[in-house]
Amino acid sequence: MGSGRHGAARPPIGVLIHRDRVDFSIYGLQAAVTLVIMVLTGPASPVFWLCFLLLFGGVVLFFRRIDRLAREELAESDLL
Repeated sequence: MGSGRHGAARPPIGVLIHRDRVDFSIYGLQAAVTLVIMVLTGPASPVFWLCFLLLFGGVVLFFRRIDRLAREELAESDLL
């Protein structure tokens, strides 16, 4: 049987974001720029929909990064 902690609590999101501030500030900047472009162009423009896809992709990358950092944090705490 494998050893491990089942149902282990993940670290708070604030701790994970603080750990990689640069990555998350880039995600925030990307979201801000795409939202500004979306507001300026309007939904009739193809640029609006391209920015919508970029915004959706940024959100997906944000949550994947949070998940990866949480798994790394749990793995490090298991090694201690």
